[in-house]
Order: sequence, then structure tokens, then C-alpha cells
Amino acid sequence: MLNASGQTHNGCRCGSEDVDKRMAMETRKRVLIVEDDPDMNRLVADVLSAYGFEPIQAASGEQALSLLVKDMPDAILLDLMLPGASGFELCKHLKTARVTRPIPIIILTALDRQMDWRSAYESGADEYITKPFTPDGLVERLQAVLAQCRHARDDCDHMRSAIELTGSVADLKALNPFITCLYCKTELAPAEIEALRAGLEQLADAAGEWAALHGERPPVRLTIDLTSERLHLALEPISDGGKAFLAQHLDAEAAVPASFIDAGVIDTVTHDGDRVVLAKALGPRGCQ
Repeated sequence: MLNASGQTHNGCRCGSEDVDKRMAMETRKRVLIVEDDPDMNRLVADVLSAYGFEPIQAASGEQALSLLVKDMPDAILLDLMLPGASGFELCKHLKTARVTRPIPIIILTALDRQMDWRSAYESGADEYITKPFTPDGLVERLQAVLAQCRHARDDCDHMRSAIELTGSVADLKALNPFITCLYCKTELAPAEIEALRAGLEQLADAAGEWAALHGERPPVRLTIDLTSERLHLALEPISDGGKAFLAQHLDAEAAVPASFIDAGVIDTVTHDGDRVVLAKALGPRGCQ
């Protein structure tokens, strides 16, 4: 308790300035930096500190995992070239576990090949930033990802989104919030969720190849409608060749829906006019 002088009974000052500082510390976002280069690790930590974040530093995937056992950060900045397990492997490990799936992971790397971007998003990464970077740019992207992931989690109780399937890296990035909701809000096992992801990625690649071959816009749009009770994935034609694409790739006996049904991630495939609807009855489950 405070006395009239603003002191506790043990004589410690507890004025408003101290309270403000303590509250500021409690609300600072904690960011785990996984970077094996000590100079880069220190630079990123200094940047984060200067912008009001609380940096936590790890030099390897193994060290990062040991820190995660003790406490969960608000976000992770992850290098890809690490000793031992690579950043890709660490990202995949964290993003296929319910307890760590919701943590935003931002790749921060010198690798800038298309295959690296693709592998990162396939592993579940939320954002990809290449080195060199500016302090303002890094922090702006970090803040944007924190806000986007928070909004996505809030929308998981009833998620609706639409993606024009192009076979690009953008498809993979756009699918990740949906995959996070499956981990956090459904009873589907990780293996089932990853089978669904793989099938949708396969379908997106096929759509991109179709568009390139026929010289037209992407043939189909995927609309996701997810609640705690059911999942609907509707695919509808959006170009002249869209109907032919769906007939070839989304027939009930085609490879993608057949793999979904075999894996137990889809119960039914139905045709609703020009649309093909893949449906699954669900039970609720929350991230721990």
C-alpha cells in the first residue's frame, strides 16, 4: 500500500513515473532474434530496443527452442542460414506445432532467390525481409505483421477470404493465415492440415501453369469459409478456361480432391452451378 508521501511501507518509491516505466516495460513487444552472426544479431537487437521492443537473442535454432520452452515471444525474426538446423527447418517445426503456430515469424535473410521465398512461405513464414535493411523499414514490417496476425487470429472464429490462384509466392503467403486458423481453432491433426495445405498448393501451381499455357488470367478463385463447426472451400471459374480447369482438376475422382478425402481433411466434393465446393465437418480446438 502507498502512504501519503508516495512511498510503500518498506520505504521504496512508487511514484507515477515508476509506475509508467513499469507499465511501459510490461507492454513492450518481445521479439526473438535467431541469427548466428554476432554483429548482425547485436545490430538487430539495438534497432528493436531503439524502437521500444524487447529483443531476445539466440544464435542457433537449438538455442531458440530452449528459450521458447521458457517463454513465448510476440514475434520471431529468423535468419535462414544457421548452424545445425536451418531457418527453414526451424520455421517448419514451429509452424506445425499448435503451441507455437500463432507466433508471427519474419524471415530476415540475405537469400533472395525465388526458391528461398517459396520455401519460407511453404514452411509457414508470415513475412520475408531481405538484407540489407533499413531500421525504419524493418520496424514498419514487423509492426505490420504483428497487426495482421492479431487481426487474423481475431477472425478465426469465422474466417472468410478469397484468393485468385496463380501459382505464385503470393498464394503461399495468402494461405498461411488460413492454415494458422486450422491449427488454432479445429480438431484437425497437424498431418491432416499439412495434407490440405499441400493439396491447395498443388492446385495453385496447376492454376498458374494453366494460365501461362493458355495465355489468360488465373482460371479460378478459392473462397475459404471457416467456422468452428465446418470448413467450406469453394472454387469458381473467373476466366474463359475456368470451367475446363475445374472439370480437369476438381472432378471428384481427380488427384487433389481424392487426396483430401483419403487424408480425411475433406468429407464431400459437390458441384453448385459452376462452383466446386469441398466441405468438412469440424469440432473446435484452441491453441494452447
